[in-house]
Amino acid sequence: EFSGKMEAGPGDHMDREWPSPGILEAIWHMMKAQWFFFVRFFFADFWSLIQPSSKFHHKVLIIGDGVAAGYGDYVTCLATPGIARFVKGIPASEPTVRQKWTILNCGLFGTTSEDWLPERKDGPDPLRVHGRCLGFLYKLFYRRTKSLWKTVFDNPSYKDAEIVVLCVGLNDSKFSEEQKNTKKTQDNIAKICDELTAQGREVIVCTLPLRWRLQESKKTDLFEKDKERNSLITSYVSKSQKKNLNLGADLGSGKFGRISFYSSDAIHFSSEGYRKFSEELRDVIAKAMVRVETRTWKEML
Repeated sequence: EFSGKMEAGPGDHMDREWPSPGILEAIWHMMKAQWFFFVRFFFADFWSLIQPSSKFHHKVLIIGDGVAAGYGDYVTCLATPGIARFVKGIPASEPTVRQKWTILNCGLFGTTSEDWLPERKDGPDPLRVHGRCLGFLYKLFYRRTKSLWKTVFDNPSYKDAEIVVLCVGLNDSKFSEEQKNTKKTQDNIAKICDELTAQGREVIVCTLPLRWRLQESKKTDLFEKDKERNSLITSYVSKSQKKNLNLGADLGSGKFGRISFYSSDAIHFSSEGYRKFSEELRDVIAKAMVRVETRTWKEML
């Protein structure tokens, strides 16, 4: 059962008073959103020379929704936002990682777990994922869009990634076909993970950040549903017998209960929140990197 308030664990700091959004906050949020859409639409990996994976060069691919994409973080035309810009320093600072790694971000704002299913035939609504202005232009020039799975995993720059970080499900309560069916989110994530692990990739699954502002509001049902989704996601990964499937950061825990960790929409993280996210994810990614490198060395012997 999922009732009552979220309790803080040892070392957690949870802010209890979450301010209600005002007009100025809504305007600022809209401006930041348009800038994010513009930068990610035109400059995502545009300046990066992405080399193929090899015996001494590997890739980490981040997929999912706006949390995976880094919405809410400080974003420029020359830097990838979100956890990608924080975890890229792992190979240089982690003594157990010996080879070169590239961190790639294919997260897409507004997407659901359904949008990322391998069997999906078409892509998500451009107006939802690119904003109204850029989304309209996208629909004008591209009458039919490929599924996200094909767009990413048929692309030579991404399809050879050995590690995949999955963070999706936050928008299922708003845009999915079965918004109140929390089990559907778990089923979709299981299908995504089954396909990725069958391909031999290391898969790291993160839970959803919670809408703390709604915890004691009239919309508390949305908060509780996402808590239930997190419990189902955690249960699925923890019960799996697959050695290449691991749980990443628990974004719904009390560790992420600070107001300063969130952007103006109180849903996606701020730069401080993404830094915390990457800290919680660092050890899991580093261990996955070591496993990939170990397999590579064994194949060379």
